[in-house]
Amino acid sequence: MIQDCITFFQSGGIFMYPLLVCSILVVSVIFYRMFNMRRSCVMPEKLINSVYRTLSGTQSVDELKSELERENSSFARLVKIVLTDETGDTELLKERVQARAKKEFHVLQSGLSVLDMVATIAPMFGILGTASGLVVIFGVFGQGSADEYNMITQGISQALNTTIVGLAIATPAVIASVYYSRKLERQSSQMESLLIELISHRYQNH
Repeated sequence: MIQDCITFFQSGGIFMYPLLVCSILVVSVIFYRMFNMRRSCVMPEKLINSVYRTLSGTQSVDELKSELERENSSFARLVKIVLTDETGDTELLKERVQARAKKEFHVLQSGLSVLDMVATIAPMFGILGTASGLVVIFGVFGQGSADEYNMITQGISQALNTTIVGLAIATPAVIASVYYSRKLERQSSQMESLLIELISHRYQNH
């Protein structure tokens, strides 16, 4: 099995090397996003429920503050800004929260641009490999040499293998990019809604 993979890789020609780099990047970013976008790192369910209880009046702000001491998520850091604000200016507080939220989501978005880049360039490397394989094929047609068949076979392998690998890398990169982008959008929307309600609640009861 391993030998078959090595043979497949070698028959793909020089463009298999940048495709190998692309595949490593995709796998690394996907695992990084899986870890970095865990619910506990962004919006822990326990903290969300605690905020809802505070908004409904079944829990005090002090109890929510106590809950925040045990949290280190993106949502927790934004809630802390709301609860520790002493300016009394709702609009200024919203601006502060928005500025910090941009910083938090910039960190959460890290790696997505790499997936988009790989999804674009991996098929290009596959096409380059295909083109170089066709050059080999057409270059030996009509030579009548003993190695003509081997050269044509090598060219076909190079043309097909790089195309397959390029598409095989681009497909999960696109899927992962779309999935994580949509997930981040949903979390952003929920976070924004809760923070606005919390700001209103804070100064209604200030």
